Amino acid sequence: MKRNIVLVSISALMLVVSFAPFNIFFTAWFGLVPLFFAMEGKSKRDLCSIAFLWGLLFFIGMVYWVVHSMYYYGGVPIYIGILVLILLATYMSIYTVLFGLGFHTARNLGATLSIVTISSLWVGLEYLRGFLFTGFPWGLLGYSQSKILPIIQLADITGVWGVSFLIVAFNYMFFIFLKAAINREKLPAKECISLILIILSVLIYGYLRIGQIASVTSSWKEVKTGIAQGNIDQSLKWDPAFQMETIDIYRDLSIEISRSGATLIIWPETAIPFFLQSDDRLGPIVYETAREAGSHIIAGSPAFDKGFGKIDYYNSAFLISPEGKVTDRYDKTHLVPFGEYVPLKKILFFVNKLKEGVGDFSSGKELKPLVFNQSNITGKSLSFNYSVGVMICFESIFPELARGLIKNGANLLAVITNDAWFGKTSAPYQHFEMAIFRAVENRSFVLRAANTGISGVIDPTGRIVAKGGLFKKESHVRKVRLREGPLTIYTRYGDLFAVVCLVFSLLIILICSFKKIHGSG
Repeated sequence: MKRNIVLVSISALMLVVSFAPFNIFFTAWFGLVPLFFAMEGKSKRDLCSIAFLWGLLFFIGMVYWVVHSMYYYGGVPIYIGILVLILLATYMSIYTVLFGLGFHTARNLGATLSIVTISSLWVGLEYLRGFLFTGFPWGLLGYSQSKILPIIQLADITGVWGVSFLIVAFNYMFFIFLKAAINREKLPAKECISLILIILSVLIYGYLRIGQIASVTSSWKEVKTGIAQGNIDQSLKWDPAFQMETIDIYRDLSIEISRSGATLIIWPETAIPFFLQSDDRLGPIVYETAREAGSHIIAGSPAFDKGFGKIDYYNSAFLISPEGKVTDRYDKTHLVPFGEYVPLKKILFFVNKLKEGVGDFSSGKELKPLVFNQSNITGKSLSFNYSVGVMICFESIFPELARGLIKNGANLLAVITNDAWFGKTSAPYQHFEMAIFRAVENRSFVLRAANTGISGVIDPTGRIVAKGGLFKKESHVRKVRLREGPLTIYTRYGDLFAVVCLVFSLLIILICSFKKIHGSG
């Protein structure tokens, strides 16, 4: 038992440090091997215990920042925060338990089929975790390779799921190779060579695509953009006495950016800490900032719509023209449960929101890019229209949302967020690096504006063009290009690879289970 605990702990630690901010990427390619040794030869009951312990350790290591957010900004006692963390990690560990049950069947297949089935099962369960119960696709294995550009180019076909598949496949291949060597059995040479050739093919594809995309994008239309990072203290953000100072900070940053010739300026999520639609005191200052800068501004602000006998509130992104007028608006479609709304509110009536704000938000109705026409900007005229797909905070971790915005006509992706909730934990770094995959999956530039960081610009190959710091007031000015041409395979067909992995692995496991039952009968 002690041996298994040690192996599971080593495995979970190796996987955690493969992600940002550590970025020891290669540990992901070997980190599951100790887990597989711990699981080898165990009964279903023991497999479930081992898989659960691994999941608990791994997910606590990945989402420990929940305690920080709840304690410092949710007003929740630290012991309650720790309890919520354990409950969240326990829920996420259900998926690793399911993996353990599938492993019990798949390990008895031949080397080739077991590698494919086990890798497919892992990917399928990652996919399920990404949408069941509103979804929480944090800590997908593929994200550990965000810095390895040749590997992640595969994402324009398979999404992040393909990279996860390769990592698990290599881990399991290495495991069966070591097991055979230790037991002095026949080495699975053909399977090892085949998988290595597949990985080499992915690397070759990646190198070729990096060059190809660089060549293609050079002909795309160019826009000079600016990102404003105000670094507003979360404890002061919603204080009415600090609202003027907040707007002054973003005004000064925007004027500074405009002097560099930027025609589009991005402010973070809820950079405007009041209702822009109805505030007659501070709203005009925001509009005047756009006029003075002579630029379009995308800025986050709470919004509302009046209906029949009720008011719906939204977490929104406003597009403000150089004439100082709101010309478009996007309402966040995928809200944070218990942060922006309380799910099953009639049942969980005793649960308060953890996030400060005006009230429970409603979900936006559609993935609608913000549409621009820059032809009327004096001295900075462009003769074409374009549109920007905005993801607000949590939305950027969902691949299907970025894909939907591009399919709906966006030429450029933007993430506006307020990662102040995370403090100086690993979360801001991991949140930033998920945006790298959104760029590669859809072959689009991504602009990221974060209140306290990390802000930056990512090109369509996943290369970081600009990257700021944490808890700094700063700005970035970069030229980006507006995507043109055909959609990528991933943008066109979405999570098809992950769905195929899920269906394939379940079919194989069900067939094997049926044969076992039929044979024993």
